[in-house]
Amino acid sequence: MPDVLCGTHIDPALTRRLGTPTKNWHEYNRVDRQRAITAPCFVLSGSNEVVSVRFSWRAVATDLMYLAKDTGKVSGVTAPRYMDNSLYKTLVGTDGAISQTPCKTKGGNYFTLTLQLPQVKPGDNSHRKDIETFIRAYFPATVKTLGCA
Repeated sequence: MPDVLCGTHIDPALTRRLGTPTKNWHEYNRVDRQRAITAPCFVLSGSNEVVSVRFSWRAVATDLMYLAKDTGKVSGVTAPRYMDNSLYKTLVGTDGAISQTPCKTKGGNYFTLTLQLPQVKPGDNSHRKDIETFIRAYFPATVKTLGCA
């Protein structure tokens, strides 16, 4: 398991909870934190996408529930619920999560991260707690790498 996921250091035990690779994991990462341009990062096991992370910067806050219920590939999360006791605006679904925080950078005033697990079946509730545990650690660690003003 990697200890860096899409440019953010993370405990491999947390990553392992998101999916077990059948082959070595590798990334396709288009994220450029310095330029702060919306971009994806995909973690693959062989040719299978295991984790999808989308970094997005906007001038204004985005309605996370609207994003989660979007039918598009880049933000949809099944059965989203807002997470309690979080420092950040976060919702968690059965197959992903979306978090947002004020973060003034070249790309805008708000940073939103979308986590999707394409191999999790949308109705499978067994991963929700693991997704919540992961996003509670991953999102703050990612925000620290962004140089927010």
